[in-house]
Amino acid sequence: MEHIPVYWKTTLEDVEETMKLVKKGRVSIAATSAGGRSVYQVEYGRSNVKLGTANLASALGTHNSKYYADKTGEDYIPTFFIDGCIHGGEFEGTMAILNLIKLMETGTDYAGKENPQLLELMSKLHLILIPVSNPDGRSRVPFSSFVKRTSHDMQYYNQGTWKDGTLCGWPGCKAVHPIKEKAGFLGGYFNDDGINMMHEDYFGNVSNETAALFDVCRKEAPDFTVLLHGGGNVVNTLVPYEYVSKESHEESRVVSRQLKERCDQEGVRYAVRETYIPDSGFGLCCAMHHLCGGVVLTYESNQGLADIGNAKYTYDEIYQAHLLLFEEVAKHLLEKYRK
Repeated sequence: MEHIPVYWKTTLEDVEETMKLVKKGRVSIAATSAGGRSVYQVEYGRSNVKLGTANLASALGTHNSKYYADKTGEDYIPTFFIDGCIHGGEFEGTMAILNLIKLMETGTDYAGKENPQLLELMSKLHLILIPVSNPDGRSRVPFSSFVKRTSHDMQYYNQGTWKDGTLCGWPGCKAVHPIKEKAGFLGGYFNDDGINMMHEDYFGNVSNETAALFDVCRKEAPDFTVLLHGGGNVVNTLVPYEYVSKESHEESRVVSRQLKERCDQEGVRYAVRETYIPDSGFGLCCAMHHLCGGVVLTYESNQGLADIGNAKYTYDEIYQAHLLLFEEVAKHLLEKYRK
């Protein structure tokens, strides 16, 4: 395998080491996973959302979302929520989040590079970061990168196998849920109970890991949330979803087009997805949206696989793409609230 850059931090040990750096931010354990592992959350800036007298659904019944959360004050600080590694083999976002924390704490990332523009933008926001939402799944992937690895590696370690040793594959790995009792090798998609956080029974009991995301939505009413995923060798894209408000759909399009323009300027491949995936169901992004009212999107990152597709990103391209995503969302929020 090729040399892995010094900034490519994706392991659970890397998360632990980064948490030790945090002095300017605030570290908490948002949840304990099914397997007893810590889900760390880091927060920067101050929350000043004024929660109202009703949940979002009830407030919208009055046609006035202020009864849920009042964001009209001149001193309102928008909240940007970034979550990584819901699927344990999709840890490109973890790398980007850990470098962002390093930047916020020391002024340089893990490569020793400054990024004053991003640092300034982020310092004006209320920022909530979860580097690894699914530490159980991450623990089952024994390497830090899929760059130059095969699609078989990705399918085996991320999606797992059935009892007979055949690959579960995508979307077959979603045909049984929870999958634990039917799996031979339990892939990184799942926590130790065999739960895929993207497809829980959100109207029943949810895993501790997903409950932690819901808690952020209820308590902080994030304005914009991005769930960072890896998508094999896709061209990077923000994925919109069905079953969200038309205002959320339009805002997601605005940001996606803005990000496309910036990526074109920087020579980074990005594709705008204008419409949601049909029949995609009521997934995690939809559930989070209906708790907080903000935009909640999946960001699918290229993983640099060796043997599929025409879009094979390098380490640097994957990292740069995430930084541009963070920057453009921050610009959007600051413009939206005139900060």
